Amino acid sequence: MAKLMVLLIGIAVIFSVIAFKGGNPFVGVLFVLVAAAPVVYFGYFVASRGRAGGAPDQHLRPQQRRQRTLLLRATAAVMVLAVGYGVYWVMFQPKANDKALSRVSDFETGCGDGIARKYFPQAADRTGAGPHPIAMFTISESGSPRQVFPTSGAADYWSGNTLAPSRVQLIACLDSPDEGEFLTDCKFTTDSIKLYRGVYDVTVYEARTGKKVGSEQLLGSGKPNCPGMVYLKKGTDRLHTEPEFADYQAVLRKYVES
Repeated sequence: MAKLMVLLIGIAVIFSVIAFKGGNPFVGVLFVLVAAAPVVYFGYFVASRGRAGGAPDQHLRPQQRRQRTLLLRATAAVMVLAVGYGVYWVMFQPKANDKALSRVSDFETGCGDGIARKYFPQAADRTGAGPHPIAMFTISESGSPRQVFPTSGAADYWSGNTLAPSRVQLIACLDSPDEGEFLTDCKFTTDSIKLYRGVYDVTVYEARTGKKVGSEQLLGSGKPNCPGMVYLKKGTDRLHTEPEFADYQAVLRKYVES
């Protein structure tokens, strides 16, 4: 029991530090109280037992015992709800990025399934008419995020190499692909892997606030072109085509250029 108490206190302290650093003092104070609660209760238990000359409940009437039990249960329920919210905030709410931005690829931490997703207070405000410069990221077959670059001749506000990170207003994040139609078998030196047309959910966020702007769906290329070399995530037994740049423009133009 003592080891479990120490573990819970340690977790609460860590979450408290994350909350304070992430700019949410309410959650930080909440976890400070959670960390202190076992110590305070243990001290109360010891003091009550000493005053009563035995178990602390022995000097209470039956009605007082019931009231105390109800109070403890109500307090525990409130704490569970509060801790649940705190864990949700720590694990799933976006946090401010405190590192300097030197290139567009630095915005990749703005993507993710909520866990440890970042927003960037130093990015530009999304105000007025377009264009609204965007940083776009897809998920490679190895499972890591990768910046999407525009084709030659496209405006630099489409995630281009020459786009200054301070100008970025939007972040587009592609999820891991689902399978569309089967295209071909890709032959490699020691193996053959099936190639499918990728089906991607894409979410658009404001870079400065992390606020969700919208969500769309993108299809990968329908061309049965096999890569010359590919790195696969462990357990992966199929490949997916990625969208062509024109597909990004067609789906995301309403966010970027209007």
